[in-house]
This record gives sequence, C-alpha cells and structure tokens, in this order.
Amino acid sequence: MNRLSKGDRVPDGLSFRLTRLWRHSFPNLLILPATLFLVVLILLPAIRTVIMSFHEVTHGLDDVFVGFNNYARMVQHRAFGTAFWNTLFFTATTVIGEVGLGLAAAVLLSTRFRAQKLLISLVMVPYAVSEVVAIIIWRYMVEPRVGIINFLLMNMGIEQIQWATQINQTWMLIIILRIWVRFPFSFLIIYSSLIGVPKDLYESAFIDGATNWQAFRRISLPLVGPAINVASIFAFMFAFRNFATVWILTRGGPVGQTELLSTMLYRQAFRHWRFGFASAIAVVMTVLTFVIAAYYVRGMFHSMFGQRRMGE
Repeated sequence: MNRLSKGDRVPDGLSFRLTRLWRHSFPNLLILPATLFLVVLILLPAIRTVIMSFHEVTHGLDDVFVGFNNYARMVQHRAFGTAFWNTLFFTATTVIGEVGLGLAAAVLLSTRFRAQKLLISLVMVPYAVSEVVAIIIWRYMVEPRVGIINFLLMNMGIEQIQWATQINQTWMLIIILRIWVRFPFSFLIIYSSLIGVPKDLYESAFIDGATNWQAFRRISLPLVGPAINVASIFAFMFAFRNFATVWILTRGGPVGQTELLSTMLYRQAFRHWRFGFASAIAVVMTVLTFVIAAYYVRGMFHSMFGQRRMGE
C-alpha cells in the first residue's frame, strides 16, 4: 500500500472519518483528567479496602490472608449489633426529619410575601456553617455546667438536658442537631422544584373549588415527587455514613449506646489498628448503601416513567 506524499490530498472519505473520530473522542479527552483523578482517589482505594477486608492488617506486621474471618468476627462482635441498629434508627429518623422539614419549609416559603427572602436566608444559615463547627457550638450550648441552653432552662425552672448520661436525651440531641444542619439541602432541592410548578394549575384548581390542602395533595406533591425522592436519596447516603455528629458529641457513649457503624469503623482502624477488621465494616456499609440507594432509585424510576408508559 503506497503512502501519501506530502503534497497529496487525503481522500474525502478518510478525511470525513478522521474528522468524525476526532469530534467523538475530543469530549472524552476533556473528561479524561477528571476520570483519572476519580480512579486514583476513589476506585483504587476502594479495591484496596476490599482486599484488606480479607487480610489481617496492622502496623509493623505483614498482611496475613484470613478469608472471611474478619466478616465472621464483625458479626460476632458485641458492638456490631448495637452499631448496626443504631445506624438504621439514626438514618431513618434523620431522613424523615430532614426531608419532611425541608418539604414543609419549601411549601411555606414558595408563596410571595414581604419577608420571604429574609426567611429563606435564615433557613439556609445552617448549611453555610461547617458541620463540625456547628456541632462543637451546640455541644457547648447544651453543656450541663456552662451551656447557655441549660442555664436558661434552669432559670425558668425546667429540668436541664442531661444528654451526657440520659440515652433518650442523647439521641434526641443528636437527631435534632443532624436535622438542623442538613435540612437546608433538602429544602433547596424541593423548593427549586416547587417554584417551577405552573401557577395556572393552582388557579384552575381554586376556580373548581379546591382547598389549599387539596391543591397541595393533588398538584404540588405529585409534581415535586421526583425532587423529594432525590432529596431522600442524598439524605440517606449522607446520614448512613455520618461520623462527625456522634463522634464529636458522644464518642459513641454513654456506654456505647450511640455507637454507629462509622464510629465503630474509626475506632477499630485508628484506635485498635485493626485495619482488616475495619475494612470489612467499610465493605458492609458500602454494600448496604448501594442496596438501599438502588431501591430508592428503582422506585423513583417507576414513579417517573412507569405511569408514562402506562399512558402510552
């Protein structure tokens, strides 16, 4: 096959194919650095974690393959059952609280009134504060001896919040603080969808005699349903792997009653140096996250496209 000399023209068909190939490959070249960045920082450590979960890994000693022993020890560990059910309880209550409060705030602030923008700004304040900073501030505010909240309660003749010793009050404080920090994110997603609902639908409903509750249930809720599902998925993923709230407030106490899977993982890895055991916990948390998130996504897909296919 003869090669083209310097002065020869590239055949039109070959030129077209080269141009088409370049147009298709150029966008991939643009995202290649970001893809490599994610592979190096996420995929490779994830693979390494899975490998470590089948080994006994600690400082100063060679890795020893132990098969599924780490997973068996994890299930038999006295703290695992408590941490597992605490994680489910913490996740369920905070997701319901975050999404529910975000939906309520979005509905109340979606109508125009004089102080609307000011109230929206106040709602978004917790999201502008670092979670760690917010938790530390709240911890000092409810401190039994010098906290301003307990000081005010004592002056009003109300019993102080004994969150450091009373497990029910501890969980109440953890859940309220978590909802306060994270609900603006759910509010932002739902509010953005709610203000996009055509006003003509509400006007037609009110002309037909619908009440505000009926308009919300028949118009607003179905149309912002996908946004609620998205907010729920994000709230679940953030809550299930949450570490800072419990660790900064209680370190898993009192007596391990507020231990989560995330705090147990940290304790095993960076307090007891059992990296293989901690990797097994991380793998279980990742699998549970994917399974539950897949259930959410499947339900959202059917709610968005299932009815449309039935209509077709």
